[in-house]
Amino acid sequence: MKIGKLVIANENDFDSFKFKEQARDEKFELIYVFKFSEMLSWEINSKADLELVDIMLTMSKKFDRKLYNDIPYDFRTEVSNKELNECYNLVEQTSIVSRFYKENKIGPIKTKELYRKWIDNALNKSFSDGLFLAKESDFTKGIHLIKTDVINKIGCFTLTGVDPFYKRRGIGKKLWRQSFAYWANESEIEIIKSSFSFQNLESFNFHLKMGFEKIEETKYIYHFRNTYL
Repeated sequence: MKIGKLVIANENDFDSFKFKEQARDEKFELIYVFKFSEMLSWEINSKADLELVDIMLTMSKKFDRKLYNDIPYDFRTEVSNKELNECYNLVEQTSIVSRFYKENKIGPIKTKELYRKWIDNALNKSFSDGLFLAKESDFTKGIHLIKTDVINKIGCFTLTGVDPFYKRRGIGKKLWRQSFAYWANESEIEIIKSSFSFQNLESFNFHLKMGFEKIEETKYIYHFRNTYL
């Protein structure tokens, strides 16, 4: 599938006709269109045949390493075959709430493959640094992926997944605190950032409980589906 990405900095510079013409000529099946800080006007949205599919928030908290120095953590870049399959299963469950899963041109099968790739890219360290596991009775009930921006001293969460049957049991909190402890001992970060869908109010409230009080960025995400193909 040929997928494009467009960031609209100023909608006054955006030409809906040229946009659709280029999408047709270059045979893009789907284009992600991002607008930061504020939504596109109804006129632009309508003329360009865009659909608002998600609103992503990025929140942050200042990192005080003294609070987490003594917390044990289990940071992984290697897992057993059993653990790997459990991680795949967890992220497939997590993918159900994503915009990709709900997008007809992508659908559940491709979305699950995409989320499994996140695990692979954490273990080979090509995108994330690695991951943390929450285990009970030798079964993986939660996973947490992180990435460290060493230059800018920022720690980023890339994906968190908890078994639906084990939610509201403190697993997410334990995983996040493990990552805090890892950064406290292994890095010099000063800020932690986390992005999530604003449509997930449960996630928003959880961020607040974990001390994320500053909204760094609001990103409006639109999908353009090419009907010319």
